[in-house]
Amino acid sequence: MKNQSILLASALTLFMISSSCKKNNTPDTPAPVPGTKAVTFSSSINGQIKTKALNDTWEANDQIGVFMKTGTGLSNVLASNKAYKTTGDGNFQPSAADQTIYFPEDGKAVDFIAYYPLQSTLNGTTYPVDINNQSNPAAIDLLYSNNANALSKTSANANLVFSHQLSKVEFTVKKGEGVTDLTGLSTTISGLNTKANFDLATGVLSSASQTADLSAKIGSKNSDVTAEAIVLPVADASVAQITFTLPGGKFKLSLPAGTKFEQGKKYTYQIELRNGAAGTPVALAISATITNWIEVPSGSYSVGQDKDDTTPPTGTEEVLFTETFGTGAATNKPKIGAYTGWSNPSFTFSDSYGTADLRTISAYPDNIHVWFPATKDASLKIEGVNMSGYQKLKLKYDLAPNANSGTSVSDFNVITVKVNGVQITVPSRPVSNADNNKFSTIELSDIPALSTNTIEFFGSASANTLGMRLDNVTIIGIK
Repeated sequence: MKNQSILLASALTLFMISSSCKKNNTPDTPAPVPGTKAVTFSSSINGQIKTKALNDTWEANDQIGVFMKTGTGLSNVLASNKAYKTTGDGNFQPSAADQTIYFPEDGKAVDFIAYYPLQSTLNGTTYPVDINNQSNPAAIDLLYSNNANALSKTSANANLVFSHQLSKVEFTVKKGEGVTDLTGLSTTISGLNTKANFDLATGVLSSASQTADLSAKIGSKNSDVTAEAIVLPVADASVAQITFTLPGGKFKLSLPAGTKFEQGKKYTYQIELRNGAAGTPVALAISATITNWIEVPSGSYSVGQDKDDTTPPTGTEEVLFTETFGTGAATNKPKIGAYTGWSNPSFTFSDSYGTADLRTISAYPDNIHVWFPATKDASLKIEGVNMSGYQKLKLKYDLAPNANSGTSVSDFNVITVKVNGVQITVPSRPVSNADNNKFSTIELSDIPALSTNTIEFFGSASANTLGMRLDNVTIIGIK
């Protein structure tokens, strides 16, 4: 009894010490008490035992991060971001002795949250998602598990059921008329965000940012060439443009209106690259499909080679320009007239009032955007937008309010839009403190287009009382 009392007192002392040293709600694991039970983990993905995103198998030395906690989310963490690894069989053991998680000796029930791939350093509970480098898909395939709940030292083990948090796109590319060789094929996906934050406490992906070109990973399947990419889930993927490049030319594919990429789903496309009679490019949709990663067949397409004089088929949409305002830091906050990092340097950019600037903020440290200051007239005019051959345009752009107070209220339509001097109706979308610095996409359709166009965003001193951030201006042409 005396020995048991000493052990219990030691356990309580260690628990009190660890509780007093909490930082960012993610404290270190208390030192193990002799006789406590170490946690072991088995795993499955979307219910398929011992499978993973890459080739349906875990690989040797794959590592996951594990939290043991009680209560809601990660408000009361007992073990924080401990590294567990597998030999490839889907069973996980601590990567080192100091990474071992122990069930509470008092028999208290605990829950587990786990994710893959491991990030040894986290900012609180935020997992940074960055899909720019597609060369190793497993390194960016975010998996998440929060199913292992109400377990204790009497439990056999903790079975972690992981699910994919991003989306996957795969193109199977075939030779069509006029295309004899796919050697040297490269595939680029443009118009989509490439960075986001994933909250491990809630399992929510947010703050998508930084539109950039993604270079898909090229491979082979049977006798066909494949191009695959992991992308962020997006409600409207029709803004994306896929470019297939061969030494002899480029073939572009715009996804149909209504296309979306959903979390945990794989979209498979059958692509035929074709040059028609006399080299005339064609783009014929044949079919499409989708599955849960697992598989979502998404269609078959015949894609013609780009020509400088190509006229798009009637009624089709094509992403012509995307202005992301550049990447990196803009700590000196240059004014519109002084900035040189435009995505489309052939355009002319100006601000009639000299008050708007380019900047980054801590939430988006490498995502440059235009700042429309509060209670000041400010504008961004974009001139020289060439849309020859197109009758109408669709305009998409992202806005985020500086709603940093609990009483902050405004509306996205305080930033007005003119195209070629004509006021375009911006739909109402109220914003409040919950929207603070969170980008949302605004879409304006059915706008008459000229051969050369001017687009102007304006925030008035009287209406723009919070300040607004503008990013990712996308111009879509409609024949």
